[in-house]
Amino acid sequence: MTSAASARDVAAAMRRRMLTASAAEPAVRGADWRLATVATVGADGTVTTADGIIARRLGTYLGPLVGDLIVITVSGGGNWHAIGPLGAGTGSTWTSYPAAWSASGTAPALGNGTLSAAYTLRGDECHVSIRQVMGTTTSYGTGQFRWSLPFTSTTLPHASMFWTGSAMAGDAGTAYYPGVCRLLSGSNLVMCINPATATGSSTTEWNASRPHTWGSGDYLGLDLTYQIA
Repeated sequence: MTSAASARDVAAAMRRRMLTASAAEPAVRGADWRLATVATVGADGTVTTADGIIARRLGTYLGPLVGDLIVITVSGGGNWHAIGPLGAGTGSTWTSYPAAWSASGTAPALGNGTLSAAYTLRGDECHVSIRQVMGTTTSYGTGQFRWSLPFTSTTLPHASMFWTGSAMAGDAGTAYYPGVCRLLSGSNLVMCINPATATGSSTTEWNASRPHTWGSGDYLGLDLTYQIA
């Protein structure tokens, strides 16, 4: 091998090493983006990826979860930002969450009933849809029914103010009871209210016997839009 050829080989090897090193250094390669999996969610507005990158979430990435497949981007100065998760492939922006059914007194138990809940976000606006069907082993506890929401609501100008939505109860398909659901300021529990009489002279919250006596096959639906804290 000639000395000229040897020099070319050495130069080529050095160039390959320099390119490899540059690819790992943001200050050299400039801005970039890639995919990452969320390993932990910080209380300071950051997420940490499975490979150890700490990235600050954008304002539109409101509901980070461990396991999210997200897009992260880095500036030339090495600052990482989490843009948000990729879609699930169905085209839907709805996300299921494990809603809990409770009461102000003795807790109810779903038994072999079914409870499904999902939410969708647009900025800090959250729309929630909850559906429940009572089963043969469902028990209803005591006190006023409550359902948990995926996020806490923002604080309103007065502590007694609330966000409102629609509610519908079905008595095994034989009678229907339209009402409203409400979410108090700074809360993540939604409750339902129906007029106590046909004229709406007073209101009453749902419990084991309101707006009717609940039993197997009865069902309910709640829809609520509110602002996330």
